[in-house]
Amino acid sequence: MSARHQRRQARRDERRDELKQAAIEIFHEHGYHAARVSQIVKKVGVAQGTFYLYFEGKQQLFAEIISDFLERVVTTVASWEPGAIDSREDLRDELTRVGLMLTHELLNHELSTAIFFNEAMAVAPELNELIRHFYETLQAMLSDFNRILCQRGLIAPMDFTILASMTIGMVERVIMERVVYGTLNEVEPRAIVDHLVMHFLTGTLEAIGPASRAGVPEDEEQPTDAALPLKA
Repeated sequence: MSARHQRRQARRDERRDELKQAAIEIFHEHGYHAARVSQIVKKVGVAQGTFYLYFEGKQQLFAEIISDFLERVVTTVASWEPGAIDSREDLRDELTRVGLMLTHELLNHELSTAIFFNEAMAVAPELNELIRHFYETLQAMLSDFNRILCQRGLIAPMDFTILASMTIGMVERVIMERVVYGTLNEVEPRAIVDHLVMHFLTGTLEAIGPASRAGVPEDEEQPTDAALPLKA
């Protein structure tokens, strides 16, 4: 690739990013349905025809913004390495590390985060499928992590899918309160993460009885209360 072509491609990439960032600001300010392509290009200072050199339309651009958001979340959660954890203290440290990474990503892309919670579910059926796949992927990842932690004697036996869903819901609600409603704006990110980690650790100390966790394979019920460190 020639230097001239590289410069041209870099400029195209830069223009595309400018349009996307402008769209994020317009979607956040006006909502998806009220937002107009004309508002996006005006913010960037280009002709409306330039927009269509990069995007098919408003819906495709919006879907890309949501996809970028979901990828950031999954990539951050996937950085968790439960297999390297040997103690509850290690678990606390690793949960805190990943929690701070995720909090940083979401707050660093605060407008995209707010758009996801405010707009994404109501825009188009194809987005609903994308979002549902995201939640299924996240739930499966966390369920697998929880199984590994249980097998290592670090959390008590329970229904790991329910635990994963509870964890997602707990984190999601706290982020909504911070980013969408602003009720936690005065709380430092570290304090938010510490609270979430504390509740996860406290809630995984005691085993759930077999009758209450049908679906947990028998070979995953080996850790006993006696084998678990009881201090969160």
